[in-house]
Amino acid sequence: MLDSLLQQTTIPILEKVTAFAQRRQQVLAGNIANIDTDDYRMRDLPVQDFEQALKQAVQARRENSSPLPHVNQMSLSPGEYMAGMRQSLSGMTGTVDRMKNLSDFFGEDLHVARDAEFTNVKFHDGGNRSIEEESMEMVKNASMQSFAIQVMISQMKTLESVISERII
Repeated sequence: MLDSLLQQTTIPILEKVTAFAQRRQQVLAGNIANIDTDDYRMRDLPVQDFEQALKQAVQARRENSSPLPHVNQMSLSPGEYMAGMRQSLSGMTGTVDRMKNLSDFFGEDLHVARDAEFTNVKFHDGGNRSIEEESMEMVKNASMQSFAIQVMISQMKTLESVISERII
């Protein structure tokens, strides 16, 4: 039952965002580590491809999910309310099963680094090293990852409150 409840949140998609951001941080750190290496070409993950996959996954989630029916919590005893929630969740397993496989949207190729295209700096040896650009990308990437983690923490606290039958 808890799996079904977690799959109805955005947590699975946010997990993909944090995994992508973690892998990208490793690639960007490797670029900075090789900043003084001759002939080194900066690498990056396909951010636009990931954003497109994210957009498609969110759209599919909206189309395939059904919201929980509205229940007047004040008119039910805690036992009746939880029994109604269990019944509602058991009816949604088909929807949850369809959304479990996010790898349909987020293939492994999104985690493979490619040569980055930077047009503003080009060295005679063919490299495209720019510590300023890499530092800026690392900060933006860390901010995205931090945001996704904060949203997951917030959702987990909300779920914890619901499970313990407290009002937020």
